[in-house]
Amino acid sequence: MISKRRALLAGAAAAMLMLSACSSGNSTDSASAGGPSGDPVSGGTGRIIEQWEPRTLDPAQITNWWANSPVLGNALYGTLMTNDLETGEIDFKLAESLTTDDAGKTFTLTLRDGVQFSDGTPFNAAAVKFGWEHVKDPATASPDIPQAKLIESSRVVDDRTLEVTLVDPVPNFANAIVETSMNWIASPASLQAGQQAIDSNPIGAGPYTLEQWSRQDVIKLTRNDKYYDAPRPYLDKLEIRAIGDADQRYNTLVSGGADLALEGIWSNIAKAKDAGLQNAVVPLGGGTDLALNTTKAPFDDVRARKAFALALDLDGINNAVFEGTAELPRTLFDESSPFYQDIPLADEDRAEAQRLLDELAAEGKPLEFTISLYPSNRALGEAIQTQLSTLNNIKVNVRTIDLAQLGQIMAHKDYDALVAGLMFSDPEPRLWFGLHSTSTGNYSGIADPQLDEALDKGLSSQDESERKAAYEVVQQRLAELNPLIFYTRAAPGVMANGNVGGIVQYGMGSVLPETLWTQK
Repeated sequence: MISKRRALLAGAAAAMLMLSACSSGNSTDSASAGGPSGDPVSGGTGRIIEQWEPRTLDPAQITNWWANSPVLGNALYGTLMTNDLETGEIDFKLAESLTTDDAGKTFTLTLRDGVQFSDGTPFNAAAVKFGWEHVKDPATASPDIPQAKLIESSRVVDDRTLEVTLVDPVPNFANAIVETSMNWIASPASLQAGQQAIDSNPIGAGPYTLEQWSRQDVIKLTRNDKYYDAPRPYLDKLEIRAIGDADQRYNTLVSGGADLALEGIWSNIAKAKDAGLQNAVVPLGGGTDLALNTTKAPFDDVRARKAFALALDLDGINNAVFEGTAELPRTLFDESSPFYQDIPLADEDRAEAQRLLDELAAEGKPLEFTISLYPSNRALGEAIQTQLSTLNNIKVNVRTIDLAQLGQIMAHKDYDALVAGLMFSDPEPRLWFGLHSTSTGNYSGIADPQLDEALDKGLSSQDESERKAAYEVVQQRLAELNPLIFYTRAAPGVMANGNVGGIVQYGMGSVLPETLWTQK
């Protein structure tokens, strides 16, 4: 039986344990408005904009979501599997199936027969085992180490079969693969050769191979004739450039300097719609948030967190930061999700916020804190300071940090409030990683027994009604404890000109390059 992602957001019913193979041709175009019709056309060069240039071509360090370099990862290494955003089905690619007979404690991964790496060596189970252990190794410093650590051990049964044992049962283990760099397998020999070797000659089983990497300029890729899924890829070459500035990304696309751009800014998506460009956004639960450090003052006091949450006008933030274009996360789950409950995360109530602030001040604890923001979040900091300046007994400071500082800041919990994100298609395993007291991805440091128990049940249960009950408790506890203040839904988007066909997104806004083609 094929695993489903119900209503695109909430994900696979855990009872659907066997993920069986689907044709790689089953995915459909996911961008809307004005794309070319007819059969795909072979040939040509696709010019693609991504938001960030990778530090290395080691797949474990290329993040598989829209705000990084997923097209590059998909191009060089291919994909073990994807999820179809129209039907919710798992589409198997380099893998043929992923099955479990014991409620998600062990899985059997079967690979497609006859696949080769781009250098002609076999793509086999030993390579997958090596790749996943590489992600799991702390020395690799992969952002996806939490998902890889779900694996307790793995055993190569034969060239096409890998048996995987998890630390605890996770029926939705496929999500941990689809949404991370675990979906990308490099040749073990190329990884063992070191970073310089893989940056100059990455060996994968993807639709393209590296031709040239001019750092801070362009990554040029050429068609891999050994790719298993002929006649794909349709384009002969790809040219990938990283543009971090939102206005420059949009202007480059509309001026004809690129064919397709990955996007994460709601205002750019809105402009693309208005201009008649192709555009699409993968719907996710949760969103971008302010993680409040609950391990120390002032936010170790639930009243301080509640006062901050109730004082914010999310519509005002939307207008100031996103020109009123953003989707706002009033609830943890979207209404289309089977796990949705009408439990507001935080309803603005400035009178109650002021009462709590006065109560804290009367105890000698007027609320003063610092928000740690990235340079691109400047407007957010200014909007929050402006809104809260009209209240008494509260002072908001702003600190600008660099992404390179994040590891050190997190290690020492050196922040009061930090711009972060907790977003998901299926709630697990990402929701567990973001909120469980034992998780290193729990940026707020919240430690609540009821919340932990509910997250554990949601992660491991095979019964959808049990999962619904568990996630209702999660939503209630978040509304009561306010460890995170969500201020916008994520916008895992793509924009493209009208001559681009075959736009397919999966996972966290990752775009498949092998299906792309351009109309002559």
